[in-house]
Amino acid sequence: MKKLLLLVTLFLTASLTIAQIVLPNAPASLRPVINPEMVIQFNGQRMELLAAQRGIRNASGVFSIIPADSSDAITRDKLAVAYSYALRGPVFLTGEVSVKLRPGFQASAISGAAINMRLMVPPDVYILTVSTPVAVVNLVKQLQLNPAVDWVEPFAIQGNTN
Repeated sequence: MKKLLLLVTLFLTASLTIAQIVLPNAPASLRPVINPEMVIQFNGQRMELLAAQRGIRNASGVFSIIPADSSDAITRDKLAVAYSYALRGPVFLTGEVSVKLRPGFQASAISGAAINMRLMVPPDVYILTVSTPVAVVNLVKQLQLNPAVDWVEPFAIQGNTN
């Protein structure tokens, strides 16, 4: 009798705990590339940096996208904006790019490529910092061509926009 009561209880609770994921009717459409020179690819992702836009986060954590000059510096308050083709929406970049060197290479193989370089994970993962979206694109493309570099990834923040 106890086993039957336990089975009935488990059956009733199991049916209540099954989650259902509701997918949207249609995924967001892909935006066409506006400026092919500002497109970067890494880790199977493709994103286009939008040099004339910056993202500002408000107190509730929602980003506002505002117009900016392409030469304006990326700051903690004004992040670079990119369109992620994987996410089909905007992401925000800090101007930092992480780089892993191949075994046997030293930091001198990438020094001078950015404004600031610091060691993130000893002995071979570094963070390079640049100040504009154009510099981010140039840095990523330059590092991807460098035989000393194993992988390159810009720091991107996902966020809601209004």
